[in-house]
This record gives sequence, C-alpha cells and structure tokens, in this order.
Amino acid sequence: MSLARQVAQLLVVPVSARLGSQSPPREILKRLIQEVGIGGIWLTDGHVAEALLLIEEAQSWAALPLLVAAEAGRGLALQGATSFPHPLGLSRLGSEAERWAEQWGRITAREAAAIGINWLLNPVAEPLGELALAEDPLSALQLARAFVRGCEQAVPEGILTTASSFPGKGGFKSVQAGAERVPAALAGRRPKAADIPWCPRLSLTPAQLQEGPWLPFRGLVEQVGAILVSHVVLPEWDERWPVTLLPGRLTQLLRQEWGFGGLIVVDSLDQGFLAELAVRVSGTESFPNSLAVRAFQAGADLILTPPDPTASLAAVLEAVQQGSLSTDQLAQSVTRVLRAKQRLLPAASALLQQVWPALAETDFSTVGGWMGARDPTDPALNRGSPAEQLKPLLLGDPISKDKDSVPRTRTALGKLFNRRSHLTSALHRAAQLGSLLAEKDIAPCQAAMARGGVEGGRPLGPPAEPGWLNWIWQDPPLGAADVQLQSPALHVPAALGMLPVLSDALTPLPWLEAALNNAPGFIFQGFLRDPLPNYVLDWLQQHRERVAAVVIYGNLSLYRRLQAHFPWANAIHSLNRDPWAQAEVMGRLFPNRSPSEGSKSHVAQPTIKKK
Repeated sequence: MSLARQVAQLLVVPVSARLGSQSPPREILKRLIQEVGIGGIWLTDGHVAEALLLIEEAQSWAALPLLVAAEAGRGLALQGATSFPHPLGLSRLGSEAERWAEQWGRITAREAAAIGINWLLNPVAEPLGELALAEDPLSALQLARAFVRGCEQAVPEGILTTASSFPGKGGFKSVQAGAERVPAALAGRRPKAADIPWCPRLSLTPAQLQEGPWLPFRGLVEQVGAILVSHVVLPEWDERWPVTLLPGRLTQLLRQEWGFGGLIVVDSLDQGFLAELAVRVSGTESFPNSLAVRAFQAGADLILTPPDPTASLAAVLEAVQQGSLSTDQLAQSVTRVLRAKQRLLPAASALLQQVWPALAETDFSTVGGWMGARDPTDPALNRGSPAEQLKPLLLGDPISKDKDSVPRTRTALGKLFNRRSHLTSALHRAAQLGSLLAEKDIAPCQAAMARGGVEGGRPLGPPAEPGWLNWIWQDPPLGAADVQLQSPALHVPAALGMLPVLSDALTPLPWLEAALNNAPGFIFQGFLRDPLPNYVLDWLQQHRERVAAVVIYGNLSLYRRLQAHFPWANAIHSLNRDPWAQAEVMGRLFPNRSPSEGSKSHVAQPTIKKK
C-alpha cells in the first residue's frame, strides 16, 4: 500500500444519500473511493432506502471496506429511521434512565447495521451540548455508557461508537476579532486582533475542564472506539489555533495522559472560519489545503470533510517529503483505522492482514479497549514501536498519472478484494430493516424519553366559562409541521372548549390583541427556536391574571428565564415539539382528560377560574 493510499485511508468524505442531490456527484465519489482510496464516507442526509443503495454501491467500488458513518443524536439522521425525543429527557427519568438509554442504543445500532452503517458519531459526551444526555458530567457519562452498551448488544461484531464532541462547550464563548478573548495571564503574548477570525472559545482552564466537562470523555476511553474533536480554542494552549490544529496536543492529552487507543477524529475542516484563519496566518489562498497537515500533526487519525480530498492528500504527501510529518505517525493511524475495520468486519480480517502486516489476528472479546490497543508495544498506540511492525505491503500508487498503464482490475488490491462475501445485499438489509422498524420495543422507549423531556406545570381543570383560548405561537412561522389538526397541543384544548389562536411573528398585532382581549382566559403554547418578541412577553406579564398556563416547547434557555422573571406563571417546558411530547404536556395540564373525551366536558371537574 503506497503512502498516498495510506493517507487516503485517513480521509472521510460527506455524502448525501438523496438520489436527486448527488452531492458529491456519483462519478466524483466513485473516483475518490476507487482511485484515491478514501477510508470512509459520512451519510449526511437522505432516506434509509436511498442509503441502502448508496452503501452497497460505495462498498462495491472500494478496494478496502469502507467506514460508513452517520449521526444518531436522536436516532439515525435519515428519513424513515426511528426518531427519538431529545435525549436530555433521559437524565430526568431517575432509576429508569440507564435502562432507556441502553434501549435507545440497541434500537439505533440495529437499524444502522441493517442499513449498512458501521460507525455512529454518538453518543454526545459533553454536558450541556446541543443534544446532551445530561446537564452534569457524571450523569452524562453514565448515560453515554448505557447507550454504548445497547449498541454493543445489538450488533455482536461491534459497531464503532464515538464520544462527541471534545473538548465540549463548557464555558463556551463566541467572540469576534477585537473582542476580549484572552485571560490576563496571557495578555503579554496576545496576537493582533486582525490575525484572529471568529472562532469558538472555552473560558475554562484545562484544570477546570478536567474536573468537569471532560470527565465523560475520559471515562469513555475504554468503551468507545473513537473520540470526535471539534474546532474550539483553549486560550491557555494557544490564542489563535483550535485544539484540533495544535501539533502534538491531541496525542499528548488523549493518548499519553488518558491512554486512549481508539480513533481520534477531527471534525469537518471545510468550515469557513478555519480557512480564514489559515489564509490570515499564511498569506496565501492555497494554505487551507494544509489544514489536514496540521490536524495530523496534532494527532488526528481520521478527518471528516477535508476541504478538497485530493488537494489535502497532496499537501500531506508534500509535508512528509519536507519532513514536517512523520511516516511512522501516519502508519500508526492507518493501523488504528484498519484495526477498527478488522473488528467491524471479521470476515475481512484475513484480507486486511495481507494488506497491512501490522494487524495481528485479534480476539476482540478478550482484550481491553474497543480495539484492544492497550499494550505499549502495540503498533496502534502512538508511543513508538519497531519500524518493522509498521512496514506495509507496497501495492502501487492508486493515483497514477498514466491510468491506462495499470488497469484498476489488474492491480493487486483489485484482485485481493474482488470477493465480498462479508457484505450483505441491499435487498436482505431492506427486509431486515422493515421488520426492525415494526418492533414493539420502540414506542415505549420514545414515550419514556418524551416523558423525561417535560418538566414543571400544575394540573388544570376544564374552563368554568366559555370563550377561553388556546394561544399557540410558532417560530419559525406557521406552516411548520409541529401543529396539525390532530396534534395533542391543538386537539386536547379544543375538546375542552378552548378555541385555538395560531400566530407567529408576521401576525398583525391589532388582530392578535383584539382576539386575546375579549377572552376571559387562555393558555399560551410557544413552539420556539428563537426568543419570544418583547411585546409578547410584555403582554403576558400585563395580563397574567388571565394566563392559566405557559408552555414552552424547545427553547430551554427561554424557559429558564421565564421561571426567573415570571414566578407567578404555571410554566411547563418540553424539550421536544413532536406529538409524543405534546401528549405528555397535555397529560400534565389536564390529567383527567384525553383527546377522546371531548364529549364529556360537562362532567364536573376542578375548573380554571377567572382570577
């Protein structure tokens, strides 16, 4: 395996499974897999049926088995797969939490395996992340471990799970160039503001992070096969470059201090602020292609979304020639990547060993760590090892200027991997997936997570007089799929005689005020991503004697502010906006009612009274 093909194995390209989008175009993807020899693909969107077809075609192009990644923060990020409520609700389920986290992992992993996905970019290990499992580090660790256990139980040969996303956003600051960004202790070596584009930053010190937000990551080094590292600046390490691009930093912390033997994966390098930073530092437009070089120097094994795969590969090869990047280090990363494929596809193990002699025959069930990389002499560990252990078989450069001189079908790799008995057909996987999507254990898990996602609220009875309103505010504007005619948030209050008033930021204010001023009382339900307009908050405050309940779907920070500023409100919050969550909210507010009981609204109940 040539050096070019070794480097290509460390690149992962994002792919849309949508048949109509063709991103990247299929002929380009085929060249990247077949001629360049990239190590994996990352499914970003599409339907499960489209993903089945794409994966089978992509694997047929590959000389070596591909890693196939997908995000699974709320179930697989593909249409047609099982979708789950926000996982933060798990941490509120008390003694049931780990049981349901494990079940969620089982369901997600078995669907992934049926589709052909062998790598999940989850669980989210950082507390308070966008799809965090918990708000405190210890709970996040326990639930992440439960999720991984469920994945391992569902897929006997193992599925690659990822602790995401290190170093987290605890103490996160979003700053622009020129803003205060560096602790006083670092002010003496602070660079010019013009050299620093926008970049996410952590305000906590490494010692504070080790004691808090990094606890889940460190606790998962034995369970997960990968850690995903995002582009975040830690000022005590460097004021300009994120941790993903600091030479030796990831190796020192994750490998040498924490003893992690799995894959270090660097997040997408095609983000605009990284290119801006690279151009400002180097003064040349071509420098962004060298971001991959810095990522490997930092200690990365895999790169998600290099800006231009072939240009990034060329930049890495040039860095090796110039001596700024070690071939031994790259070979150790290749060993880790192929070791992961060896565990995921046991039937291909013998073939992988022929290509890469550093791979030993390993019984992964009897060794520590996801890939068994715990022996200091193991070539998969970046702590130095005999060069002979890392010596590959040289099978020719797949990127040949004269392609006709070495036909693809005649190369040693082409002959070696012509047999694909370890890959199941798309038809078989489709039949398996269809049966899995109908399993009875899915709905109870969804319901439990939705239940945990709701907090606050006091029970209400039916209105004591006619004319009460159900005021629903939607952001983004109306037309979103959150509220339909049969949605519990609309149907349950209607069954109790509350007329709906649907509004958004484009609703004329005089019309809205006229409708609300004539009502003896109402409940307010906000389906929110952005904060509520000030005039809505002012109106709720001024007419609080007529507000029976305030429900916030989604925006947790707004709910926390409402609790602080509206202590009088009967406030209830749901992390989710889907029908499961709406039914749970309505059950909290109207525990003696259900959508089917609208005809019984005359039965005497404790009632909402005008204050």
